[in-house]
Amino acid sequence: MRKPAFLLILIWVLISQSTHSQTPLKMRDASVKGPQTFAIIMGVSKYKFVRPLAYADKDAELFRDYLKSPGGGSVKEENIFCLLNEQALNSNFWTKGFQWLRAKQLQKGDKLFIYLAGHGDAIDEDQFFFLSYDCNPEGDKNNYLVSGTIQLYNLKKKIAAETAKGVEVIFIMDACRTNELPGGTAGQNFLNTAISEKKAGEIIMLATGAGQESLEDVSIGNGHGLFTWYLVDGLSGVADDSLHRDNKVSFEEIKSYVDKNVPSVAQQRFRRKQDPYFCCNENSEKVISMVDTAYLSKWLKQKKQQPRRGGNSFAGERIRYTGVETIDTSLIETYNRFNQAVKTKKIAGASSAEDFFAQLNKKFPGNPYTLDAKSTLAVEYINEAQARVDEYLSCSEASARKKQANYQAGLRLQKAIDILQEDDPDFAQSLRGRMHLLKASGDLTNGENGDINTAFQHAWAAQAIDKNGAYIQNRLAQLHLENNRLDSAKYYAEKATRTAPNWRCAMLTLALVQNTANNKPDNKPDEKKKKPNTGTRKVQIGGVLGGGMSQLDATPVTPTANDRVFLRDVQNKLTYNLGLIAQINLGNLVSIRPSVLATMESSDYTFETRGITGGSTTEIVPVKTTTVSLPLPIIIRFSKKNISPFISAGPTFSLLMQKKDANAEKVGLTTSDILGDAGIGVDIGFLKSHLVISPELKYSRGLTSVKENQNTIYSNAINKINRQTFTFSVYLRAR
Repeated sequence: MRKPAFLLILIWVLISQSTHSQTPLKMRDASVKGPQTFAIIMGVSKYKFVRPLAYADKDAELFRDYLKSPGGGSVKEENIFCLLNEQALNSNFWTKGFQWLRAKQLQKGDKLFIYLAGHGDAIDEDQFFFLSYDCNPEGDKNNYLVSGTIQLYNLKKKIAAETAKGVEVIFIMDACRTNELPGGTAGQNFLNTAISEKKAGEIIMLATGAGQESLEDVSIGNGHGLFTWYLVDGLSGVADDSLHRDNKVSFEEIKSYVDKNVPSVAQQRFRRKQDPYFCCNENSEKVISMVDTAYLSKWLKQKKQQPRRGGNSFAGERIRYTGVETIDTSLIETYNRFNQAVKTKKIAGASSAEDFFAQLNKKFPGNPYTLDAKSTLAVEYINEAQARVDEYLSCSEASARKKQANYQAGLRLQKAIDILQEDDPDFAQSLRGRMHLLKASGDLTNGENGDINTAFQHAWAAQAIDKNGAYIQNRLAQLHLENNRLDSAKYYAEKATRTAPNWRCAMLTLALVQNTANNKPDNKPDEKKKKPNTGTRKVQIGGVLGGGMSQLDATPVTPTANDRVFLRDVQNKLTYNLGLIAQINLGNLVSIRPSVLATMESSDYTFETRGITGGSTTEIVPVKTTTVSLPLPIIIRFSKKNISPFISAGPTFSLLMQKKDANAEKVGLTTSDILGDAGIGVDIGFLKSHLVISPELKYSRGLTSVKENQNTIYSNAINKINRQTFTFSVYLRAR
């Protein structure tokens, strides 16, 4: 009879022990007397919508591992919250990260590192962002307001609250890695200037000065960013002044060491300018790290052979629990059911994540398991809502089913805001614009989401939050169009295009409003007074044939003594294109001309290979490509006559079709490219045949690099490749 009882006890112990390792939240270790060190680390190389980076995640891992090492003070794993790549979401950073930080109850004398590596950009000097994994600006910086970003102004407020308690905060950002984001060079200027000027009492270390690019390369520590590599190198002890060595690295010493090495390496090896920024001089005597001589010796021996490691960890949630108190088995059972419901995406209804969280909150309020379930539920709500907003920003067609899903996502986002309001009102407030947008985007046909007046109320509420948000100006235009208020629809559509001129969706809404206005029955003249039919249609279909010179601007990597292969020259040949067009008249003199073109191009890349024992050989690599291009130019004519000069300008989206070409793989070409076009031409109309022939001379310039690192000796010799093309094309369409 005792055997079954023994087995029950054993099973309970095993369940209890297995759940200890799953406890997601650990409070401050009260057994440690005196100040402690903590860190929030975020590194993103893989982006869902934005151009990826090479080593930002590995830089974050390098800094994390340094802190955990004797050289960094042997910081405990549970004192480090780390988000990398797919886990580096806006929702995880604010909800999970700052729940973790509150649990640590930082005190006077504690040290907090905040380290960010990835993309950064800005709208202006007051709105600056770190881009999280799911950021989707859709080509325009204004969309950062509702895409997946870390609003650094709000982070500064968090930092100010910690420094007010006497916590020493060290803010490190290695984020200005490209100026090809929607904010461009101006955005990079705004980003670093705003961070440095809006000080919150913290020590600041930035990878670059305003407007500069933060370099990263495989040759830096076997694949790292230049700034982070020398920062960790110096903090490990190399920066300790050899003349006054005291086994301490002060702020002044690490600043001097990084300032000495990063600009010189950037100039000598990469022919670029990179000047890190450190703030401020009053911190010059502060000790940033204590040197562990044994670790320093090991670092010096191994740093050049440091192995590459993939970066895709999420160290902020699963923290090993070492407490001795007993745990209620019903708590564990409910918590596990909650996580299973989240995993299967059963969020609402009976036996759902909401249901199990309600049980936890009722029976075990304030318990670490309950707190984690609370933040996890909020993250799920936020991520679902962000995915819906991303679809809206990409101009995805909104069916009745999608509209209904939008409204329901807005309701769940409201629940997340209610959850976050007490602990993080700033983050909760930043989500309200998205919540009102989704509620204003519901299906209004069956009354389940309210009527159009309800939708307008949510739209006005969103506009009150983001007065200059193109996302809500565009939605107001759509609502007025549904309400048959064409003047108001045109007002907001034009406003959205001025606010976000690079956002395709705003342009399409404006075109739809203008087309509706032109075809409105009330605007048509009486049949008796109707003017003679000119035969001009609003949408004119036709074709295009053209050719010209395609030139690839390939920037070679500056060769070093160890390089054997480097780029000598690129010879470009003729390009040909053939396709279909649809010219859409927006007014008497303004049109848009979306096209689908098949383009054939060829280029010869000349590489020089140095022999090991001297001498060199030359190899020509011919590359032939076939692309499908989608130009979307705006056409402005100068008269209504049959012969009318015009100018054109707009973007082209290009997709490489012949990706399997062996030489294209060698050189490393991306599958997509965005170009900017500008042209001049003339419309020549033939009244009897109702045909228009339009010769045009056009110049196109690549806005993005089409170079992709295939890790071949050829692609590694090229830094970037930009396309530029001069073409003469002839368009023929029926009007």
